[in-house]
Amino acid sequence: MRHQTLLNHITGIIAGFDFSVPLHHYLKNHFRQNKQLGSRDRKIISSGCYAFYRCALLLPHKSVEEKLALSFFITNETNLLSKYLFEKYYITNNESHNLSEKLEFNKQQGGINPDIAFPFLNLLSEEIDKEVFTASMFQQPLVWIRIRKGFEQHVSDELKSKEITPLQIEGKTLGFAPAAPLTTLESYLKGYFEIQDLSSQQTLSLLPDNCGQRMWDCCSGSGGKTLLLADRFPNASFFLTDIRSSSLQNAETRLKKATVRNYKTLQADLTSDLNFNEKFDVIIADVPCSGSGTWCRTPENFWNFDKHKIKDYAELQFTIAKQATMHLKSNGLFLYLTCSAFAEENEENTKRIAKHCNLSIVVQKFFHGYSLQADTMYGCVMMGF
Repeated sequence: MRHQTLLNHITGIIAGFDFSVPLHHYLKNHFRQNKQLGSRDRKIISSGCYAFYRCALLLPHKSVEEKLALSFFITNETNLLSKYLFEKYYITNNESHNLSEKLEFNKQQGGINPDIAFPFLNLLSEEIDKEVFTASMFQQPLVWIRIRKGFEQHVSDELKSKEITPLQIEGKTLGFAPAAPLTTLESYLKGYFEIQDLSSQQTLSLLPDNCGQRMWDCCSGSGGKTLLLADRFPNASFFLTDIRSSSLQNAETRLKKATVRNYKTLQADLTSDLNFNEKFDVIIADVPCSGSGTWCRTPENFWNFDKHKIKDYAELQFTIAKQATMHLKSNGLFLYLTCSAFAEENEENTKRIAKHCNLSIVVQKFFHGYSLQADTMYGCVMMGF
């Protein structure tokens, strides 16, 4: 039967997955080796695996199959396989039930509290609501888009025509179910909107409007923050660096699609001396981190995370900040960002950076995406003397 075939694939993936690569890469390879699987089957298998890694730690004494059934229930997944498992294990999936009610039902089935399943509570930043944050680890987040200025009506019209409805609206930022076919839309292909997490967008609100026109995105990745800056500061010039050439290539593709012209890129390792002498009004450092603020999207990462790695990340972040701020103008602004929920990478590290890099802390803020089905991020603006 089809549901048994789907179940066999999911349990086989769980048995073979060793956490050495991201789960989405492992799934992609599995589907490449099993070309007979159609798109619907791949979707069910993917959602089943992600639901399992989100929720199975809540169910330490259940079989893999029953863990999967309750994981589908907690994450509110409805498909061929979940319906079969709900019937088999007498689970009534009432979509009107909220997450807290579903977690309570899970406890009645022999499960444990989220704060027990999440072993890093004592490491979280003080401003984070521990109960809400840990509960968010077991719920699938939304996919967020940012509509570029001037294209609001075009995007809105296309979404309506395709019957794609946002589940949440925060200003010009719309949140959609993960399965929404956003990347197939003409608006996306033409660069009228960008897929970017809500909190990631909000971090740049820490910069004032009069912060200068020479900007360096020193850990640029694929350029999402530069694209947001370009919309807000259309007359600014942008310098993008990253250690990964593939990320810079993606950034250039996105910038060209968005018709951003005044930029240049350079592959650079910010753990060593840089071969340029330029100075900048604004430096944005979205530094490498534990990613704990995004674990609701990549739940496999908190299964085998070694808390001792946090210190390594904090040292790397400090090194990058030291190298980058050498190129900050007097009274220039350094925006330090992480997608971490851990104090050692956030407020504790910015105190150290400010002290050793001759900076003063202007403002710092947590972006509590965990209460909005988005990522959790931290930002701190520091000013050079």
